Amino acid sequence: MKAIFASKAVYLLFLIVIQMSLVSWSYAQVLSTAQGNASKTAETVIVKPAAKSFWDNSRLPVFLQDNVPASSPQKEQTGMAASALGSAWREVRIVPKDDRILGNLGGFRTNMERHGFAFTLTYLTETLGDVVGGRKRGMTYTHQIVMGTDLDFEKMLGWKGTSFHMLGIQRAGRNVATDYMGVTPLTQPQEDYGAGGNVLYKLVYMYMEQSLFDKKLIIDFGRMPANMKFGTSYLGCYALNMITCAHPSGLSNVTKWRSWPFSQWGIMARVNPANRLYAQAGLYEVSPTEGGRAGFNFSFAQNGFVIPLELGWEPSLGPDKLSGHYKLGGYIDTSDHLDPFTSIDGRPKLVSHLPGKTERQRGAWYVGADQMVYRYGPAANQGIILYGLAGWNMGASLPNQSQYTLGIISQGMFPSRITDAISFFWTRQTVNRKITRQQEMQADMGLSLLNGVAAPQSNFQVLELTYTAFIARGMKLLPDLQYIINPDANKVYPNALLAGFRFVAQF
Repeated sequence: MKAIFASKAVYLLFLIVIQMSLVSWSYAQVLSTAQGNASKTAETVIVKPAAKSFWDNSRLPVFLQDNVPASSPQKEQTGMAASALGSAWREVRIVPKDDRILGNLGGFRTNMERHGFAFTLTYLTETLGDVVGGRKRGMTYTHQIVMGTDLDFEKMLGWKGTSFHMLGIQRAGRNVATDYMGVTPLTQPQEDYGAGGNVLYKLVYMYMEQSLFDKKLIIDFGRMPANMKFGTSYLGCYALNMITCAHPSGLSNVTKWRSWPFSQWGIMARVNPANRLYAQAGLYEVSPTEGGRAGFNFSFAQNGFVIPLELGWEPSLGPDKLSGHYKLGGYIDTSDHLDPFTSIDGRPKLVSHLPGKTERQRGAWYVGADQMVYRYGPAANQGIILYGLAGWNMGASLPNQSQYTLGIISQGMFPSRITDAISFFWTRQTVNRKITRQQEMQADMGLSLLNGVAAPQSNFQVLELTYTAFIARGMKLLPDLQYIINPDANKVYPNALLAGFRFVAQF
């Protein structure tokens, strides 16, 4: 066991060294190229809280959303969980300058970013326990270490609008959903466990980005999750449950419209015409390997394609500039999948004893919005924000039928803590009716039920209350309560109350 542990540790260290070695390479490139390209700087304002705190005398960068892609460092400084929001995710946030535990490393970080190199190292843990209800009492720990690299080739080599993004994670821990709350992972209270838990290192994305026509057109190509920039909202990660952070899991669970940390070959384009409107579409392979356990299986073998589409409007309303995001989208999956209930002759599988009929195409569509309705102060997101999403699956072979989510976020209500926030989310997911019918027939016939449950599944609900607190430079603590109605989407186990926290450290 010691030898195995040592070999894993060496392997992880080797992967970290590979990413960090890019620092030396990029710095050498910087020194060898002309530095005539004027670097673009973020517009800044001075925000001074009423009370003395670590915010005082900080210059707070305001990242504007007018067709300007947010860089990886900007996204990581949001104070939320590291999530697959993508380098072109446009957002309005305000944070302390150099909000990292290690700070600016004596100017090294700023100097490297000025010359086109940025890196991310984040530790995140989510510890949750089942304190009331569910299958039994108990607590689990999970963690996620994020290692990311972003190269701006326009600054480094003069390649206008060209950049490269790479990010990998290391995950470990236990799942409170299956250890204590119930027996199925239909809901994941710990977002950092989720898909791909307990891996030493997994590549999440590695792709090139090209912006054209003054960033009116942005094209990505490479290895990335198919829904990384579709149907996603960073506001969902004010919560811990994967049902909202950062993508509606009811539309992506056990689908080929994959969420992070799974990656596949793909290409997408986003057009930002004017008036805060955008349209984006992509083409991604349906991969039988999905990158393999470590994400480095780059095979081009594919069983079909996933084609996502999304239209959006991102207004800033009134004199208080109340920001909002409105989107309508969906996807089509052209790969083949078996119907869980109906056989090839049209009768129930349990009656005909024949294989399920093949579904040639499936997909989903969604509508989502968030809107600030009241502003406490000048900082971005410093106000009351309403959030909503509804999505519907279109396919007999998908595990869920629909998802509805509502939320409210109040950030910066205390003048001395402008990025602290309290949030509340409610979500209801419905199980695919064909799965329910199959389980009902199995129960009537005295057979074991699909998905290993003890009663037919229908729906479940999640209510989650979270507080986001900046406790020191580079460190955030999010105490969390979750109330799960119908664990396992049935009434076998009583409703469960989960309590715990998320802790984030950004280095």
